[in-house]
Amino acid sequence: MAERALPLEQAYAYIAAGDRRPMLILRECERCKGTDHALLSRSLDNEQTVLLTHWFHCVKLPPNVLTENHPFFNLFKREKDGERIPHLFFCDPDGSNKEALPGDQPQAELWKTMFSYLDRCYDENAKESVRELRKLLSQYDKIDGLEKELKARIDREIEKNGPKSAKLKKLDRDMEKLNKERTKLQAEEKELRDLALKVMEKPPVELDLGKKTEPVGEAGVGPDGQNGQK
Repeated sequence: MAERALPLEQAYAYIAAGDRRPMLILRECERCKGTDHALLSRSLDNEQTVLLTHWFHCVKLPPNVLTENHPFFNLFKREKDGERIPHLFFCDPDGSNKEALPGDQPQAELWKTMFSYLDRCYDENAKESVRELRKLLSQYDKIDGLEKELKARIDREIEKNGPKSAKLKKLDRDMEKLNKERTKLQAEEKELRDLALKVMEKPPVELDLGKKTEPVGEAGVGPDGQNGQK
């Protein structure tokens, strides 16, 4: 990596890495280093936030991004003396339409900001997709519970009557049925996540400047829920 702050345009081009999705850029701080508290609440339900990040190109930067020789220093550089440095901000791949958040924002404000970018950047309705995805997640939970119960019944049957028990065939058919239902849900999930981006007049360019920054995975907020982040 460069041992100097990159010009702002180059910094955005490197961070975007050719991705056409709107960007979510998060910086860690020494107080909450190693966490995503600026984005995820420690006390509220974060399921919707995690789902929404799938449609953003998410990047997490370390605390030393605030040092003047860090390559991405200019991304969080104060524009006015005394200005509070945000913990995260949203923008287009070229850095335009930037909107910063302090990190202690209410969850409703975070969602409002995220949906404003999704409405502007995608042809399809993200709110409707999120509603359907949350329904799918509850169906996954139901299947997981049934699968756990079924595996326990299989184990008990094998322990009681051995691996050649006639009852095992029916239990195996029940397990196969659950697997088919899960596969169907996965296909529906893929379709719901695959929103079409609007055509950009000026697609982002990708610069080869060395080691890539760390993308934020779904376990820590992720882009591509399948996460990946990218």
